[in-house]
Amino acid sequence: MVRFFALRIICVIGITFFLTQQHVYADGWDPDSAASAMGSIANTRHNLTQSYLADRAGIMNIARNDYGEVCVYCHTPHGASTQTTAPLWNRTMNTGLYQIYDKIRTLNQPIGQPGVNSLTCLSCHDGTIAIDSVINMPGSGFADASQMTSVNEAFLDTWTGAGIGNHWVLDTSTAGGSCGFCHNENEDFGAPDYTVFSIGTDLRDDHPIGVLYPQTFGPGIDFNQPDLIYTPPSAGSSMTVFDFNGNNYPDKDEPRMYDTGSGPRVECASCHDPHGVPSNGPGTRFNPSFLRVNNGVANDSTAGTAGILSNSPSALCLTCHTK
Repeated sequence: MVRFFALRIICVIGITFFLTQQHVYADGWDPDSAASAMGSIANTRHNLTQSYLADRAGIMNIARNDYGEVCVYCHTPHGASTQTTAPLWNRTMNTGLYQIYDKIRTLNQPIGQPGVNSLTCLSCHDGTIAIDSVINMPGSGFADASQMTSVNEAFLDTWTGAGIGNHWVLDTSTAGGSCGFCHNENEDFGAPDYTVFSIGTDLRDDHPIGVLYPQTFGPGIDFNQPDLIYTPPSAGSSMTVFDFNGNNYPDKDEPRMYDTGSGPRVECASCHDPHGVPSNGPGTRFNPSFLRVNNGVANDSTAGTAGILSNSPSALCLTCHTK
């Protein structure tokens, strides 16, 4: 407790220059972000090295290893996890069960546990796994297979830049060991509120994932029919895609459902691309919240919205839903 109190003092001193007024937005968009959200993932909040905030990068060293590489927090070119079909996956994934959506629905389609295209996102956002829990660290000799199933903090502490060796989770708890320790709506020193990004393992209050998308359409089916069934080179999987530009390929800005053998299902990556999607072509600001389609946030001259081109209100929702 003393240690975490000391860390709290360090954190307060270190980031008092952050903006002091923070908000939580219904769509997860935080215009107070210091990331430019343009060009590449390196300029987004998914860059856990915080290289876009070079003068503040050391602050988060109390909470995670700074591997100095953007991609390594999720991917590795060699020795990737064999426990998942996620491409070259380098993160520990939750092997437990989730409480799935159980509310009344207009379409009585079955809902299962999250699929791989949700589990990759949840490996950070369910708040159970340290944000720096990787299988392979950069460089030779920094690899440990035990990271595939659980967080091995002794292994994570072998990183040469481990600092004080804390490996925190993206959780809403304000206790030490959680990103919510600093990033919550009640802090008065200006750390951005990350509450909205912490989904947890109870998914009953979130958009259904693992839900089977309709495969027949017509009267009484309040869902639009996708344009394309795309089968990638990897066997045993396909995507059902809203192919907006008709090029017969699932582009970043096109929502899709994932079929790994039980029919096309809605997953986190159906609506989100973790690398960012330009709102109006290359060189423009990314859609808010890593959405594939901007749900209506526009450049209104406030902080964080400069350069954003708005789609119509609820544009992403109405891609699938006919309301």
